[in-house]
Amino acid sequence: MRWREQKLRLICSRPIRSPCVAWPRAMLYDELRRFVGVLIPRVDGVPLGAFTSHAELLKKQFPLWTRYDLIKLCLHLAESVHTLHRHGVILGDLHPGNVIVSDNDSVCWVDVDSMQIEDYPCTVGTERFRAPELHGNYGGFLRTCSHDAYALSVLLFMTLTLGLSPFSRQGEEGDMRESARKGEPSYAFASYKPPAGIYPPDTPGRYVWSYLPRKLRDDLGHNLTCVQRRDLRPRVMPGYLARCLQQYLRDMEPGGRRNHPMYRDLLHDSSCPPPSLLEKMTPNICSDCGIRFREAPDDVARRLRQSHARPLCRLCIRRRSALNQSSRNPTINH
Repeated sequence: MRWREQKLRLICSRPIRSPCVAWPRAMLYDELRRFVGVLIPRVDGVPLGAFTSHAELLKKQFPLWTRYDLIKLCLHLAESVHTLHRHGVILGDLHPGNVIVSDNDSVCWVDVDSMQIEDYPCTVGTERFRAPELHGNYGGFLRTCSHDAYALSVLLFMTLTLGLSPFSRQGEEGDMRESARKGEPSYAFASYKPPAGIYPPDTPGRYVWSYLPRKLRDDLGHNLTCVQRRDLRPRVMPGYLARCLQQYLRDMEPGGRRNHPMYRDLLHDSSCPPPSLLEKMTPNICSDCGIRFREAPDDVARRLRQSHARPLCRLCIRRRSALNQSSRNPTINH
């Protein structure tokens, strides 16, 4: 308790008046001058983890949001971590439950007493966001901005894909922790191709990665794999990730390279098409799973040839085909 009081006194002596963090304002004592806690500003909003794990949760919480709003949210996440680093604060336990999101895409980090400041380490953590080079008890080492950059990259990936982990794979074969330790994500980028037999999960959002700008993909992928692959280049810091996300937003605005309505869809059921095909694609809603998707003329013709008159995304077409195949070839037990 004495150690905790000293850490909080140090935190309160470094006032950070930024809306991106609920920084403690003052120490609190009882009538006997015994330490009982700190005074923290009230934060209104929704925890990030409460709505980014599934598209339906996001639509329920923020029904008017598009992918543009989701990218703005990621931009504010990267900027907020960069701001705290500039003040000499390492978040340490960086995960979706520790950040509050408001209607206007702004974010505010909470649980400040667990953050690392000077020689006071962050004694807690979340395994999914733990950099692979860190071992042992959380309170037994000091973390760096690079460790936060790894956790932020995982968080940005999960936010962009609405809940998917970069190390999750089709069929749930293998341990995600082991894949993270080896640096084997299921998604390719400039200097990396997944090993044979490793594919992204078969979900409606599995193609989100292909819609991201190449520079952003490469930076996130590098942060997730550089240590395991012994790449000597340092991890990309939050400030640079913020600049990449800012450019992504500019490309999605009118006149930008990614201003087609398809880029504003929350989920994508097919890989990113070439610009010449974008203009020919029509919006639709899958009659089975209800997700919004866009069909090229060839996709419509193929669907009609397969006797699917109602609009169906590619994932649901494959599911129906698999069910029909299994019904035609029933397993006989003798």
